[in-house]
Amino acid sequence: MFLIALALAATQAEPASRAEPSPPAEAAQQLMTVEIVRDAINDRLRATAILRANGERIEIRCREPDWGDVSVEYHSRRWIARGNFFSGMQPVTYRFDDHAPIRRLWHVRDRTASFDDRGRVIAFVGALMGARQLVLRTRDIENRTFDAIFPIGETRGAIVDLLHTCGSRRINPPLIGKQ
Repeated sequence: MFLIALALAATQAEPASRAEPSPPAEAAQQLMTVEIVRDAINDRLRATAILRANGERIEIRCREPDWGDVSVEYHSRRWIARGNFFSGMQPVTYRFDDHAPIRRLWHVRDRTASFDDRGRVIAFVGALMGARQLVLRTRDIENRTFDAIFPIGETRGAIVDLLHTCGSRRINPPLIGKQ
C-alpha cells in the first residue's frame, strides 16, 4: 500500500512555487570581444575575437607570422561527432538571421570545429559582421543533432581590430575596405 501511495505522489504535478521560471523570450545580444597578445619571447602578435553564448563560443583567430591566415573555430559544450574517419571533417550547417542555411565541412577535434579556407572565412566573417543571430547545427558523438544559438551584438569593432593586427591584403579589403 505504501508503494502505491508513493507512486501516486510521484506522478502528481509539482506545486507552482517549485516550478522553474520560463526562459526569456529573446536572449540578450552578446558583444564580441578581442584579445591581442604579444609573445613574451619573440614579440609576435596573436589576436582572437570571441563571441560567447550559453557556455559556447565562436573564435576568429590569426597570428602575425602567418599573415592572412585567419580561422574560424566553434567551441562546444558537447563532444562533436568526428565525421569522416580519414579527414576528421563533419558537416556543420549554419544560418545568419533569416538567410539561407549553409552546410559545409568543418575540421572536428573533440569539442571544437573549425575551418580556415580564405573564401569561406571572408564569407562567414562578412555575414557575422552584419547579423543579429547565428545558429549552428551539427551532431554530437551520440549521433544526436543539436543547435547552438548565438545572439549577436556589435562585432565590427572587434573584427576590425583583429584584422588590423594580423590580417592581410587578401582578406582585409573584402571585409573592412581599404583602411
